[in-house]
Amino acid sequence: MVVVGIALLLALGIGCRGGEEAEGFSGERALEHVRTQVLLGPRPPGSEAAGRLRSWLRAELETLGFQVHEQPFVARTPLGAISMVNLVAFLSGSSERMLVLGAHADTKRFAEFEFVGANDGASGVAAVLELARVLSARPLRHTLALTFFDGEEALVEWGPDDSLYGSTHLVDSWVESRLARKVSAVFILDMVGDRNLRITDELNSHPQLRSRLREEAARLGYARIFSGPEQGVEDDHIPFLMAGIPALNVIGFAISPEGVVPTYWHSPHDTLDKVSASSLQAVGRTVEACLRRLDLELNP
Repeated sequence: MVVVGIALLLALGIGCRGGEEAEGFSGERALEHVRTQVLLGPRPPGSEAAGRLRSWLRAELETLGFQVHEQPFVARTPLGAISMVNLVAFLSGSSERMLVLGAHADTKRFAEFEFVGANDGASGVAAVLELARVLSARPLRHTLALTFFDGEEALVEWGPDDSLYGSTHLVDSWVESRLARKVSAVFILDMVGDRNLRITDELNSHPQLRSRLREEAARLGYARIFSGPEQGVEDDHIPFLMAGIPALNVIGFAISPEGVVPTYWHSPHDTLDKVSASSLQAVGRTVEACLRRLDLELNP
């Protein structure tokens, strides 16, 4: 677990309670987005399938009115230099202050079996894409930034020098360009589609965002889904936190005495049948409600 010092950039009074119901997010639409990705097959960095995924996302997002940009870079990995590409999309609001939604688009490389990453990869992307539709129909005051990261997964063995390639590169570029100063909060969605979903209370995340997410989930009737254990998880929120940006990891992953939950993690069994529309809808509606509440309570 990484322990991160986080600048408290959110005012003490922020919260998600009392926001209006988020009725637009469709778990069925999100599930179809998972299906589209699974049909592409494995999507590791540098693959043709990863390129096809970016092309599909670009077309979907541009139809919704987003300005879409590719951010190519070369990652130095234990397997050598690998070309990777982040996809970033912006929907301008009345303010230049930004709320960020992110997910990793890559799947982990496995030589011994085909890994399609229905939950670990596709579910987060699907939820962010469906949120893009809902939030473009009724925009925020904040500018909305969507980030689809390449290279979240380790190429050989997880560690500080072999993981989070895309999010690290994006945050470094935003710090250099001073765009990071405009970010009010970041929500990273990962592994959010499991049929028996339990969202972890992720200890590295910004504490106020953690508590407000669960308050809003309870208000919407999703407390059981958001009742996972308190654990620290290393994910694409970590580079944002290290840059002093409030960030939250919304993830259904935990390590228990019995092993990893879900049990099919990083196995050939992470397939479409493990993902449910109801889980995607619970996460999507909760995150949307929180974003709308933050949009009202923060001073953009």
